[in-house]
Amino acid sequence: MKQIKKLLTGVGITALMLGAVSGLTSCSEEGTTDNPGTAKQNRTIVVYMNARNSLYANATSDSTEIVRGAAHLKTGEQMLVYLCRRKQARLYRVTRQSAATGMELVMQYGEQVNASDPGHFGKVMKWIRENYPSDTYGLVLWSHSDGWLPSTNKINTRGFGVDAGPDSSIASDYTTEGKLGYQMDLTDMAEALTESGLRPEFIFFDSCLMQCIEAAYALRGVTDYIVASPAQIPGVGAQYDQMMANAFYKTPFDPQAIVTEYVRQATEGPEYGDMGVVLSTIKTSELEQLAQKTSEMLERYVSTTEPDLSNVLAYDFYSSRSFYRPEYYDLQATMRHLITNDADFQEWQEAMDRCIVARGATPSISYWVGRSIMLNEGEFCGVSMFVPQTRYTTNATRCLYGDLNQAFTQTEWYTAAGWDKTGLLDER
Repeated sequence: MKQIKKLLTGVGITALMLGAVSGLTSCSEEGTTDNPGTAKQNRTIVVYMNARNSLYANATSDSTEIVRGAAHLKTGEQMLVYLCRRKQARLYRVTRQSAATGMELVMQYGEQVNASDPGHFGKVMKWIRENYPSDTYGLVLWSHSDGWLPSTNKINTRGFGVDAGPDSSIASDYTTEGKLGYQMDLTDMAEALTESGLRPEFIFFDSCLMQCIEAAYALRGVTDYIVASPAQIPGVGAQYDQMMANAFYKTPFDPQAIVTEYVRQATEGPEYGDMGVVLSTIKTSELEQLAQKTSEMLERYVSTTEPDLSNVLAYDFYSSRSFYRPEYYDLQATMRHLITNDADFQEWQEAMDRCIVARGATPSISYWVGRSIMLNEGEFCGVSMFVPQTRYTTNATRCLYGDLNQAFTQTEWYTAAGWDKTGLLDER
């Protein structure tokens, strides 16, 4: 989940409320608007802020950045910002004029909508496609997240976002029933995007732990590129005015641009402290080949004997303080450890390099539990992977997410990458 470090400016909500608020009628759960939409644009970036959780205040400062960044937009460029926080869920439009007038409110929804409901997410995306057509789209997904991990509620199984509900305590990730807010299953997210007809050229996760190979594989059919971090990121997140100026609107899409810009911000910006960031970009059309090559190598080098990964680079720390999440081992570092033949590793790495087309990091990153790790160039790929271990089953009752080994078997990557052929989980 995102760390919460962002300093508030107090300007964002004022900016959000400027614009065509008076043109809206009373709202229902499905949403109402009198806005007729726009003619086809060249490029539209959709920012989906699932902020009905402890990140609600960060949405204020990020909205301020977006309004400031509007000055960088050109003719034919726009941003649509969906914001669900507290008792409000609204959709805003941002153009170059918004730098002076603020965001334009174009849709509002009833307070009972759930931003983590894939049905609602899909309806928002479909409405955007129908009313704000564009030659290309980009999608920013903004919230808490834990990568591919199982949901902590019984509605969904894995996913992104936390919606604690409109009646939850401000700054809480928990519902009024005391359960962690709802999360969106990644398979359902992919299905919702497909059914909406909106295919973003890229998905950028401004949320923690989402650049894992398991999540990327689940989303391989709905976008061309996935940009995300395999580690935790600061609550301050991206500086959106700078992303708008230097990354989001590059045409054609530059796989390195968001990565480079985010690393620059985390390096130069005092608001990031010493936390740092690590990111990468996955080209989804290469995931099938990487899965096939990974399957060949795992079948060759992994047996029923659990590998010792104690010295392998990991992006999280397995402990009660991090809810017994797994370590999120670096994909490249793990496969280098497992594949003992240099020629075989080189063969696998070539497939990886065709898939992971950009990566970058500050010299070190810090865990929220107070630990830090060094990232040496050439020794990491910026994508994580899950490796089954006995302790995940042993500690299942203590883990917020249940038996991680069992949950892993339900992912598409488990079969595609050949983990089912290794026998590693046969006795677990």
